[in-house]
Amino acid sequence: MKVKVRGIYSTAITKLLVDEGVEITQANDAIKELFKADSEERPSVIIEDIETKAGVYVYGSDSDKVIPILRKVCKSSVFYEEDIGKIYCGIIESTDQASKSIVVSLGDGEQGVLDLKNYWGYVKPGSKILVQSKGSYDGKAMLSTQIRLFGEDLIIIKNGFTKMSRGIHSKEGKDKLYDIAKNLDLKDWGILWTQSAEDKDEKVLKEELASLIEQEKEVSRKFEEADKPGLLYSGVKKYFVLISKEDKYELDKIRGKAMPTITGHHSLKSAGYTILTDFAEEMLGKIDEKQVADGIRKTLDRYGPVDSKLYKIIITRPNGTSYRVEGIATDIHREEEVKRMKVLIKGNWGSREYEIDSTTGILTVRSQESEERVLSLGIEIFPKFAKLVDVNVHVKMKGQTLESSGSEAISKMLKKGEITQEFSKVLEEKLSEMEKI
Repeated sequence: MKVKVRGIYSTAITKLLVDEGVEITQANDAIKELFKADSEERPSVIIEDIETKAGVYVYGSDSDKVIPILRKVCKSSVFYEEDIGKIYCGIIESTDQASKSIVVSLGDGEQGVLDLKNYWGYVKPGSKILVQSKGSYDGKAMLSTQIRLFGEDLIIIKNGFTKMSRGIHSKEGKDKLYDIAKNLDLKDWGILWTQSAEDKDEKVLKEELASLIEQEKEVSRKFEEADKPGLLYSGVKKYFVLISKEDKYELDKIRGKAMPTITGHHSLKSAGYTILTDFAEEMLGKIDEKQVADGIRKTLDRYGPVDSKLYKIIITRPNGTSYRVEGIATDIHREEEVKRMKVLIKGNWGSREYEIDSTTGILTVRSQESEERVLSLGIEIFPKFAKLVDVNVHVKMKGQTLESSGSEAISKMLKKGEITQEFSKVLEEKLSEMEKI
């Protein structure tokens, strides 16, 4: 197994992997020098920051071997496995006219949603359908009938066209790959060539293509023989590791074993305070660490949050997607640093109040009709914005009626291996408190 690591968590994660005997490849200059990681071989796993820096995503043929290593330190984080490319024998359950979609049973209690525009024919509940996951939303797989199979250097696409990855730039490389595809009897398949195909031998690429075609035949055979919903093909292994506020401090300690690191390093870096963090770490050894930490806190506090000024809340979901809300900051409570505050948002649809509390990790959203409490992996409050990860543990109050999806969400995460048994108990305790508030 060879792993390529990039991003703000790279030093800590590299230290973790190296201590476990994992080979690091294609490292940046700083990591090469620090860990003597000179390999430039092709990685079997790539680890990179997600867009909001709330964690990392891990993908590649050996990704499931890396996850247990990260779990050893990130004990209160969420390890979300994205269902990208899984092929199922589905059973049509019903049609949702409101969303113009077909609800499909995938087996083992899982459901998926297929856009009606992607289905040709009569929708008959109880009939079989060959579908592939292209992601998930609101706890359900988003499905397609256009099947793809994934290799290391290419992806074959049913009823697709031959095209190139954006990473393939040279005319010679593109010409070679187009010629290979043109000289093959692909029938109703198209090829997406990935960047690694550009430098591969033609014989190797043809063998990989033949292997994928054989896999497709096996999937078709399993589908024909299936008499109930279930998984036929595993697709690409891709994990989103949403790192809790608490675990960021654990990664600080790991990084500190390799080079000077201030407490709060990963939290500050994830918020974009790279220059401030680097400068503070230059001071370590010259100034007491507590003085450095106090200096950072006081510096940031001078810039906000400021009452009656614009403020943002950035919310990341377990699948790595995110959204943000923006309004006016108010009711700011400080105990050395800001612990609790509200953001008021007004629009044509009315107004909402978002209250964030870093001591409980709870986001509370209030409107005229309801109050919803959202449990996070810890709320980080900075001068101009706050960050949190929503773990889908919600409690909603409408009048005197309480609606809670929390226990179900926690059980589902535990069953899928996205959280540990110990962390599930912590979440259950927090949920119980949320339901009492």
